Amino acid sequence: MHIISGLLYYGVGWPLFWVILRLIFLTRITGLDRVPRQGGLLVVANHISFADPPLLAVTIPRRVDFMAMVEIFRIPVLGWLATALGAFPVDRSRADHRAAREAIRRLRTGCCVALFPEAGIRLNEQSVLGGNPVFKPGAGSIALLGGAAILPAVIRDSRKPYRWQNWFRRETMRVTFGSPFCLWLPDSRSGDERRQVARAVVREQLLNTVALE
Repeated sequence: MHIISGLLYYGVGWPLFWVILRLIFLTRITGLDRVPRQGGLLVVANHISFADPPLLAVTIPRRVDFMAMVEIFRIPVLGWLATALGAFPVDRSRADHRAAREAIRRLRTGCCVALFPEAGIRLNEQSVLGGNPVFKPGAGSIALLGGAAILPAVIRDSRKPYRWQNWFRRETMRVTFGSPFCLWLPDSRSGDERRQVARAVVREQLLNTVALE
């Protein structure tokens, strides 16, 4: 599966996404020099459209494994393709410890893992771009246990491919990368407190990244 995954990612998926998102559309990237090229890295991003995962895949200069909603994996062909491209499922309706363990395992082996802490497409005021995001628990704890750096990313205008007219206008989408950071919390704090603080820090850093552009 690892060989198949690599062939599909670099031979089919990545080139196709690159042509669509970098040639048919334009993608303006801010802060690319802030992206760590090696080591475990957890990318946390806002989520405004289904184009967000491929957009991150072609703007981050290393392979990215996505934590994706479990519904995708229940569709026979699409689920197989997602798995072959390195994605793994998360059940957003509950605390999915299996998905968290898989993310931690990949981070500890030096992979780059991306997830959307809003746990779904969010466009209103309770989103990162709206200024008052509501996050599902997990991103901070995954980074803590995975021993990985965290890279905040903010995506804008990725709903433009939804309109067929925009496919002929070379419309621009934008990705802004913030500064990578690491979480450290003393063991003397309770598990609940560590999770709450970690989530608050991730939230704060994503909101700070909104203001960078």
